[in-house]
Amino acid sequence: MRLTLESVRELIMKDESDVVINSVEEEPGSGRGDNYTSMLYRVRAKGKKQLKSGEWDNWERAIIYKVLPQSKERREAFKSELLFRNEVAFYTYVWPALNQLQINGKKVFNGIAKVYAARAEIIAMEDLRERGFKMADRRKGLKFEHLKLVLKALAGFHALSLTLRETRPEEFLKLSSPNDGKGIQEVLFRIENEDWYRQYYKTAANNAIRMVSDGLPACMEHRREEIMEKLNAFLNDSVFFRTMSELAAAQGPLTVFCHGDCWINNILFRDQQDSETEDIYLVDFQLSRVGSLALDLANLLYCCTSGEVRQTYMTQLLQHYHFHLMSSLHILNPEQPPKNASIIWDLLNKEMRRCGRFGVGLALDILPISTCASDEAPDLYERAEAGKEERNTRAPPRPPPPGAECARLMTDLVLELIHNHAL
Repeated sequence: MRLTLESVRELIMKDESDVVINSVEEEPGSGRGDNYTSMLYRVRAKGKKQLKSGEWDNWERAIIYKVLPQSKERREAFKSELLFRNEVAFYTYVWPALNQLQINGKKVFNGIAKVYAARAEIIAMEDLRERGFKMADRRKGLKFEHLKLVLKALAGFHALSLTLRETRPEEFLKLSSPNDGKGIQEVLFRIENEDWYRQYYKTAANNAIRMVSDGLPACMEHRREEIMEKLNAFLNDSVFFRTMSELAAAQGPLTVFCHGDCWINNILFRDQQDSETEDIYLVDFQLSRVGSLALDLANLLYCCTSGEVRQTYMTQLLQHYHFHLMSSLHILNPEQPPKNASIIWDLLNKEMRRCGRFGVGLALDILPISTCASDEAPDLYERAEAGKEERNTRAPPRPPPPGAECARLMTDLVLELIHNHAL
């Protein structure tokens, strides 16, 4: 499905009846390497708006929308239909329930764009670029100040889930099940997907093993056997996917609605530097899941920044997240103060150690994508050559070949998590 002049009129004029839309212009909404599971387009609607005085003024609005890839093979390769359904459930049911907790001035997270439509065939929302928001450079990673902004936003987002679990447990449970299409579910790391993903992760795992083996610094050479043994044990063909599925499914006191794909391309920053009041928006909830909040933190901290940043600031960043999590919980439910802050801090650190392996598992996928040049990334907008995709029907595409920067980031991450006894 593609948006037409009439469908844009229908989406916008239900909220703005004093607008007359005369034309729409469309262009691709993302570049190569920026989006994989669906196709993004940007539409600019132009027309006029009637003022209270009765006069008319020029008016325009930008909408970003996503649809499923036209190719059936691409949809099956990326499990696009399941992912799309998950995101529709998040925007239609989960987010409204969480946002309801913020009425009466209890705002702790405002990082979801206005959604015009969330249906099986299309998701349309405001184009945040119009308000000065943009992605950071995926090839540069996130620096300390950006990480602080994202962690503050995630703390508010996660606090909404913890508060819903505490105050409306039946509603939280209902939204944690895909029954009737009103809840979210784990889409990727499910045991039944193991065979489907086997070749993809076999390639990614072999790449990671080779990168770490070749990139091991001289000062760690005396521990080569131990390091490679631990990495090989985790990435073993019969162990890896099952372990990732178990980590994703585990429930506990810090279980929340996770964003699920919290990497650099799904975080939008206001185009202003060094501002503590800078807003953050999270986009693309296709991989949203019910799991430990540490799954989102591991995704962000282990896949979107360098080992040098973590070595210098990791404890400070987790303390920053913890402070805003406790503050948000208190704002949302002042009548029943949250658990003792030190208990939550201990739980948070325990979960980060437990979920460290999950961060490595995601890095197999994310680091090659985030460090590759745009012209090396798959292009969903290209028309497939006849018969070209048939060889890969129902199989996920292989990851792009890793470069030197990818090898450095992967090696640093593996060594860090072995040092922290998380791998």
